[in-house]
Amino acid sequence: MKINKIIAALGAAVFMLPASSAFAAPASALEGPDDTLSDGAFEYITVDGGYKISKCSATIITKIPAVVNGVAVVAIGENAFTGFTGIDDLVIPDSVKTIEKNAFYGCSATSITLSKNLKTLGEGAFTDCRNITEIKLPDSLTEIPESAFRRCDGLTKVEFGSNLTTVSDFAFYECTRLEKLELPPTLTTIGDQAFGELLSLTDITAEGSSTFTVTDGILTDKDKKEIYCAVSTLSGDLRIPDGTEVIRGGAFSAAASIEHLFLPSSVTEIREGAFSCQFTGELGYCSKLKSVDFANGLETIGDSAFAYTSIESLSLPTTLISIGSCAFNGCYALNKVIIPNGVEEIGERAFFDCDKLKKVAVPKSVEEIGDMAFGFTWVSSGEGEDAVLEEGKVSGFKMSVPSGSAAKKYAKKSGISYTVTDYNLLKWAFIVLCFALLAAAVVFGCVLMSRSRKKAPRRVRQAQKREKERAEEAAYKTLIDDDPDKKDEKTEKASGKKKK
Repeated sequence: MKINKIIAALGAAVFMLPASSAFAAPASALEGPDDTLSDGAFEYITVDGGYKISKCSATIITKIPAVVNGVAVVAIGENAFTGFTGIDDLVIPDSVKTIEKNAFYGCSATSITLSKNLKTLGEGAFTDCRNITEIKLPDSLTEIPESAFRRCDGLTKVEFGSNLTTVSDFAFYECTRLEKLELPPTLTTIGDQAFGELLSLTDITAEGSSTFTVTDGILTDKDKKEIYCAVSTLSGDLRIPDGTEVIRGGAFSAAASIEHLFLPSSVTEIREGAFSCQFTGELGYCSKLKSVDFANGLETIGDSAFAYTSIESLSLPTTLISIGSCAFNGCYALNKVIIPNGVEEIGERAFFDCDKLKKVAVPKSVEEIGDMAFGFTWVSSGEGEDAVLEEGKVSGFKMSVPSGSAAKKYAKKSGISYTVTDYNLLKWAFIVLCFALLAAAVVFGCVLMSRSRKKAPRRVRQAQKREKERAEEAAYKTLIDDDPDKKDEKTEKASGKKKK
C-alpha cells in the first residue's frame, strides 16, 4: 500500500510539472527581453519599468493585472489581444502607460476603461472593436494615432482628454454611429480622414479653440482655408466658401445628401475621399452628388475623392494636373468626361467601374496612366451560387488618343479599342501641302509662260525696228546718189584731180 501511494504521488508530481509553468514565476527569473513569464492567462516580458503583456493565453478573462510578482504591468504589447472574444468589460489598470500597435484589434469588449496614466497609444490599437459604445480618453494622452478607433461602428460617444493635441489619419474613420464631436481647445492637428464617414454625425463644436472653428456644421481652420469635417445633415446645393484652398480627406464623406457642388477658384486641392462614401454596412449608402461645378484653379483631385458618387458628367478645369487613384471609381451614372490638356497624371482605377462611360478622349499632356484607369469594371463569372465578380472590360468602350502618347500605349497594353485623333489631321495636312505645291507649280508655270509671251513680241519689234532702220538708211543712200548737185560736185572733184 505504501509503495502504491508513493507511485501515485510521483505520478501526480510528474503530471503537475507542465502545469506549474503556467503560474507565476519569481521576477528574478527573468534575465532579459527574450525571457517570458506566464501565469496561465498572460505571457509577460520585461521592459523598462516593469512587465509588458505580450500575449493573452486565456479564453476568458475578467481583468488585466496591475502587478505580477510585485512588478508593475506597464505595457500591453503589439497584437496581445488581437481578435480576443473572451471579455466584455475591459479595464486597463492605471499602471499601464503604453498600449502598442493593434493591441486590441477586433476585440469583443463592449466597454473599455483606459488607464489614467496612459501616455502612448499605438496605431490601430482598438480598430474593429465594434461593440464599444463609449470611450473616455485620459488627460495624460496627447495623441490619438492613425486608425486607433477605426471602424468602431458601435461607438456613439467620445470624450476627449484635456491635453489632446493630435488626432491622426483615420483615427475615427467609419465610426458610423458617432453623433457628436466636442473638440478640446488644446487640439492643434487633425489628420486626413480622421473623422471620415461619420454617417450619424450631427454636431461639431470647437469652443475655446485657437486653431479650429465651426460654421454651419463645417469644421475649418481659423483662417477658413482648409475644411476638415462636416456634419451628415448637409443636403442639396453646397457652395464652398471663396478663400478655401484645401478640402481635406473625408471632409464631406458623411454628407451623402449633397446633390450639387460648387467650387470656387481658390480651391487648389481636393484630398482623399473628400466627397466619397464607401461604407457598405447597415447604415451605408452611396452619395447623391450628381454634379460638380469645377472652377479653374484646382490642380489636384486625390485618391477616391469622388468615388461612389452619382455624378453624371464631368468637365474638369484646365488647371488640373493630377487625378488620383480611384478618384471616380464606382460612379455608376457617369457617362461623359472631358479631360483638359494640361493633365499630366491619371491614377490606377481612376474611372474603374463606370459602366456608362463608353468613350473618353485623353490629351497628349498626360504622361502617366495607371492600370485599369479607363474601360474596366466588375463582371460576373459563373452562375448561381458559383457566380463571382472578376475584373473585366466595359462593353463597347473606346478611347481617342494622340499618336505617340501615353494614352495610346495604355490602350494598346490594356487591349482597349482606340482611334488616333491626330492621324486624320496629319493625313489632311499632307494632302493640303501636296495641293499647295501643285498650285504653286501651276502658278509658276503660268508666270513663266506669261513672261515668255511678253518677251517674244519685244524681240520681234526690235528686229523689225532694226530692219526698218537698215531700209531707211539704204533708201537715203539711194536718194543721195540720185541728186544732180551731188553728181556735179563729184564730177568737178574728179576733173580737178586729173588736172593735177
